[in-house]
Amino acid sequence: MRVVAGRWRGRRLQAPAGEAVRPTTDRTKEALFSILGPLVEGAVVLDLCCGAGGLGIEALSRGAGEAVFVDAARSSLQAVRENLVRCGAGAGTWQLVAGDAETWLRRWSGSAGRPWLLLCDPPYPTGIAAAMMSLVASGTLPDGLQAAVVEYGPRTPDTETLPAGWRERRYGESRLAVFRPVDPAAAAEDAP
Repeated sequence: MRVVAGRWRGRRLQAPAGEAVRPTTDRTKEALFSILGPLVEGAVVLDLCCGAGGLGIEALSRGAGEAVFVDAARSSLQAVRENLVRCGAGAGTWQLVAGDAETWLRRWSGSAGRPWLLLCDPPYPTGIAAAMMSLVASGTLPDGLQAAVVEYGPRTPDTETLPAGWRERRYGESRLAVFRPVDPAAAAEDAP
């Protein structure tokens, strides 16, 4: 596992020992950040179910202003810390949070008016991916969301039908569900 692009391009990242973490492949990571494009620059990035932190670290490497890494496993957060230090990430650009990603996101108060992105790569055989998509589609999250991307597998529970506003892209065994909020001003301009 490595950083694909940006100032830390090519840096190797370490995953915690064991089989609990399934890092996002380089191909899927490249596709994900191609989808996000310039939205990453300066944004607050939430890396939920972060594992080794590959998505949030990739975002920081590509110019994100801050990354928040959330995972229930302390071994994952320790790996993220070590990877951030290995890359030379500034202490004020990241935060580690131990806890359930969905519970934390429901309580999160926002990014103080800054644009933010949600990236989530939960364990495939759980209902976390579907729960995250439903939460984002509910419209109850803080203002400023620019995009959300949730990775899931072919046999992930409750992902046969995506909630309104989500689109699926496939990359081998991985699937990305992508959500882009509708800009009310743009929608009004497009109305007849």
